[in-house]
Amino acid sequence: MKTRQFLYALSLVAVMTSSALAKDYTLPVVSKGFQHEFWQTVKMGTEAAAKELGDKTSYVGPADETQIAEQIQLVENTMAQKPNGLLLAALDANALAPLVETANSRGIKVVTFDSGVESDIPASFVATNNRKAGAQAADALAEQVGGKGKVGIIAHVAGTTSAIERSEGFSAEMKAKYPNIQVLPVQYSDGDPQKAMDKTIDMVQANPDLAGIYATNEGATLGVANAIDSQSLKGKVKVIGFDSTEAIIGFLKSGVIQGFMVQDAYQIGYQGLKALDAAVAGQSVPKQIDIPVKYVNAKNIDTPEVDKLLYPLGKK
Repeated sequence: MKTRQFLYALSLVAVMTSSALAKDYTLPVVSKGFQHEFWQTVKMGTEAAAKELGDKTSYVGPADETQIAEQIQLVENTMAQKPNGLLLAALDANALAPLVETANSRGIKVVTFDSGVESDIPASFVATNNRKAGAQAADALAEQVGGKGKVGIIAHVAGTTSAIERSEGFSAEMKAKYPNIQVLPVQYSDGDPQKAMDKTIDMVQANPDLAGIYATNEGATLGVANAIDSQSLKGKVKVIGFDSTEAIIGFLKSGVIQGFMVQDAYQIGYQGLKALDAAVAGQSVPKQIDIPVKYVNAKNIDTPEVDKLLYPLGKK
């Protein structure tokens, strides 16, 4: 009898172990894009988490961050594959909300990252605290312009929560703490460097007394920096950017821009996929997971702490 009980217990452990190993969730990612280094680093994070957890993942996004209809189609195509969950960065908070409801009705768990949706359905939202980051950028630019003057904002995509919150956080901080700084109306560039460059040149020409510019993502920062450089305004118009590439680092080191906010893109992807895995498994996850940003300038760019953020996989 004891032998029979032992064999039964042993077989039960084997079944449980086999079940655990066979978890094999399918957790695709639909991003806002893939053309910027930021998105490629997010992708690395999602892939690393999936490998660690034993999940299957994939990564798609529209070619341009203005292509809301194309992203909607990508989400619909992804849901048609009947995944266990979906990790989503929404190009438009309102336009993507109905698809999140559809996913929920089909039993597909949703976690959003970077830019959320107007819905309480997602199990978690994994992102930079964009309002707080915008406020940090305002403090940095205010210091650069001496607490007075006229400053502009070159944002990325209108309707995207990250662009809205980074701009609003910046403007609110300026209004609350720096009464001698005038913030011009936000100009949107669709995250396209050429459009951001053109918008910057127009802004400078319309405001010859412009003291500084805040750019809200990678594409906007590159466009603003190229404009300032091409117009020989280095040091005259101060620039605080957002996100990091080799080119942006180069602009900082050459003095074209004075600093930038760097997100931990790898952790956004990694923590996003892990949160989705946990939600699919029925575990409780925080409704919001804040991935802190770091302000990078000429003084701290070569420190180990910043180096780890700029080169998450040691790519230098």
